[in-house]
Amino acid sequence: MTSQPAQISLGQWFSRNLSAAIQVAGARRETQSDTTAFRRLSLVQIQQKTGIARSTLRLLKSPGNGKQANPDMNTIERLADVLGVPPAFLLMRPQDWELLSRSVSNSSDYLVAAQKLEAEGRLQATNPVEKVLCECKVHPDLRPRNIDGLQEVARADARDEWRRLACLKLDALMLREISKSSARKWLTAIAGAWVSLTTPHDPSTSKQ
Repeated sequence: MTSQPAQISLGQWFSRNLSAAIQVAGARRETQSDTTAFRRLSLVQIQQKTGIARSTLRLLKSPGNGKQANPDMNTIERLADVLGVPPAFLLMRPQDWELLSRSVSNSSDYLVAAQKLEAEGRLQATNPVEKVLCECKVHPDLRPRNIDGLQEVARADARDEWRRLACLKLDALMLREISKSSARKWLTAIAGAWVSLTTPHDPSTSKQ
């Protein structure tokens, strides 16, 4: 039996992301053979700009011995500022980027729905994410009409509740501080696509 690869922890992804960004974050090095080569940002430079000790930086980049990085929020913020990236990017995993990409590419119908909400003066209301799902007729689920469909009705009820809670959480995380309509429309559309893509068939058996 083939052994399953060990799951990579969030701390390990942080270390990988930090190391990868450091490798290309230095000033551009122009040579005759390659005008696009980039220098590695040295730990000395990072220490000077962040005040984080080089010993700490080495542990964050390469914890070693099966350990994993566990930086505090202030450290992540300082490193992200020096690297010129949003702090959240240092914690993103490949599956997070993939889901974000899929959500953006599937957001066109939800963007149209968000534009309709804006025209009707409802975009600034609470939980526009759930409203765009309703506009796109993906929420709530249709219920089977025959009596043999009771189990599916229960699953549909569970999916509706899962989506409702997911919409509230994304509304709280993505839209709470966003009032500008152009950004709010796009974020609402992307959040709607994310909820639609990730809704489990049977929430009672899902790990989500």
